[in-house]
Amino acid sequence: MDGNGILVFLDRDLKAPQPALTKGLKLARAAGLPLTVMVNSDSAAMRRAVGLDEERRQAAEKQIRKAWDKRIDALCGDHQVDKRIVSSRDSEQALRDTVRDCRPVLSVVHTSEEGRLRRHLFTPRDWLLIRHAPGAVLCVHSDPWNDTPRFTAAVEPEQYEGGLDDRVIGAAGYWCEQMHGELEAVHVLEHPDETLLLVAGEALPEYAASAANIRDYHQKALDAFAERHALPKDRATLLEGPVSRTLAGYCEEQGSDCLVVGTVRRNPVERLLLGATAEGLLTRAGCDVMVVKPDDFESDWL
Repeated sequence: MDGNGILVFLDRDLKAPQPALTKGLKLARAAGLPLTVMVNSDSAAMRRAVGLDEERRQAAEKQIRKAWDKRIDALCGDHQVDKRIVSSRDSEQALRDTVRDCRPVLSVVHTSEEGRLRRHLFTPRDWLLIRHAPGAVLCVHSDPWNDTPRFTAAVEPEQYEGGLDDRVIGAAGYWCEQMHGELEAVHVLEHPDETLLLVAGEALPEYAASAANIRDYHQKALDAFAERHALPKDRATLLEGPVSRTLAGYCEEQGSDCLVVGTVRRNPVERLLLGATAEGLLTRAGCDVMVVKPDDFESDWL
């Protein structure tokens, strides 16, 4: 895997449980990868308290850095980590500088949560990482993984070999192997409107002449995909329905710990992703979500 290790972004609350670090630490230990921990300790409350006094500001920032240093040591135990404790009012620049310096294979961030539904509430920091950071981005909830974590890879198996779906299943398989977990591939078939089938008539390819033909075509593509990646057929599931709702519901029912999805490059201006379906999926999912970049993705942060 390309990259220089795992980069974890901490929540700014010093007393927070830091689930991103808990899970990032597990992944780093399992894979034998270096771990970097970053937190922006800048505080509007601290700035108001010290006012314009530069000496007081520097003293306060020093105390805050010491507190964070101690907190990270307590959370990491005897695991060696590279600490990046910065204080910057420009949070986006601090994020970009850290990513550019570390060039991680995986960035881990804790998303906020919405009550019992545990849906991801993405912050500007999360979207910046998804759209710009090199390597994959893992967005986590506070719930712990199962002892045998379940990795669900969302794929479009009819795409060409060597494409994004191979990267998605490859990333899911890699982390699943490191964590001694369970791997599965899922494809959601969203049928076209029946009226469209009637109107299009002979303009549609032969396999799309009926819902049954469409289902059979996608099932065969999924079976071939599973065989190519040495995945048992019973670990490759074809679902039907609206993509975001169906896949999110399936992960909830099956107890998936991590949903692995791919991003799609749009054009040079948009740089990357995501589209209404993918964004809806990210915010609907009740489990952790890993976002994998295309093979030709070039981060403008680098």
